[in-house]
Amino acid sequence: MSSEKILLKDVKKKYGDVEVIRQLNLAIEPGEFVVLVGPSGCGKSTILRMIAGLEELTEGQLYINGEEATHTPAKDRNLSMVFQDYALYPHMTVKENMAFSLSLKGESQDVIERQVGKAAKMLSLEKYLDRKPAALSGGQRQRVAMGRAVVKGVDLILYDEPLSNLDAKLRTKMRSEIKRFHHGKESTAIYVTHDQMEAMTLADKLVVLRAGQVEQVGSPLEVFSNPASVFVADFIGNPGMNFFNVSVEREGHRTVIHHQDGGFKMSLPQSKAQLVHP
Repeated sequence: MSSEKILLKDVKKKYGDVEVIRQLNLAIEPGEFVVLVGPSGCGKSTILRMIAGLEELTEGQLYINGEEATHTPAKDRNLSMVFQDYALYPHMTVKENMAFSLSLKGESQDVIERQVGKAAKMLSLEKYLDRKPAALSGGQRQRVAMGRAVVKGVDLILYDEPLSNLDAKLRTKMRSEIKRFHHGKESTAIYVTHDQMEAMTLADKLVVLRAGQVEQVGSPLEVFSNPASVFVADFIGNPGMNFFNVSVEREGHRTVIHHQDGGFKMSLPQSKAQLVHP
């Protein structure tokens, strides 16, 4: 049996004749906080929805906990999802929203009280349990959405751009709360964003996507310091990298780059010189 929490093998997704995910292969280990990052329309949310069972794979296989789950119904995948628009029931209180999935499963009132109380304490929602969503701030609503995911007791949580509706200051605060929430836990998180700073802040592992394909996978430091393509170099980091057209030349034992229009010349360190062939 495979040890990966999530394994996507040769996955393709088409809408009619339009291919939005192309030959995706991705492994996510237990306990990782993985961020899918890329420009709008690159397939991030589609990948998340395929993992959740909200979209069917056109081709390929999906494995969860080593078991094939390509055709497993969404309700049987033992995961939770936090949406961009919170997806809270407006007529229910915070407590009722958080308890809803447990009530559907027929859990006893004692179990519901214990699980909701534990999640509310973890997310600093104890004094808001009797309020309706309309009486909460954006950050509080997002914590309720997280709480609803947590009470299910699953060890896989999917986040689909959960902070995009919040203002900049609140986004920064909620990033810290999400990171703190997952720190030291055995849960696995897969998080979608188009915000490079958010991705760099949250991720253990970055998956940089472009036009339905993986451009690079690695730690934030690795991706930032050693981008695998011009696209990654330009997309990751704020501000983005500057690019120059140069010629590569050998001068004795040195490898140098020469920018004729700008009139500058510089030697490459040996580690970089090995990557080019003048």
